[in-house]
Amino acid sequence: MRPDEAREEIISGIDYAAYKETDSSLHDAEKNRLFGSEHYKSGRPVYKPSPWAEGDFEDKMATLLRIDNALNRSVPTFREAQRLLENEESVLGRVVRRANRPQPPD
Repeated sequence: MRPDEAREEIISGIDYAAYKETDSSLHDAEKNRLFGSEHYKSGRPVYKPSPWAEGDFEDKMATLLRIDNALNRSVPTFREAQRLLENEESVLGRVVRRANRPQPPD
């Protein structure tokens, strides 16, 4: 798996978790921020601000990735994609590291 394929795999999973949990998919701007460049150009019109843009973006994305990790725990390529990028110094690399840290009990 190439790094760009890993990015697409993880971003697709985060987007799925966002929609599943909140009925609000990621906008192209958030996907591009995670990807690290202008990669996504869906052409979809944006009618309202993204709920993901404000606050701690990386923490929100890590929460969504944790949800998707639970949903995809039996998908080896999803884990492989994260292993490939977890040491990368990028937004997505930080999100993967944050998502895979043990969570303090509530």
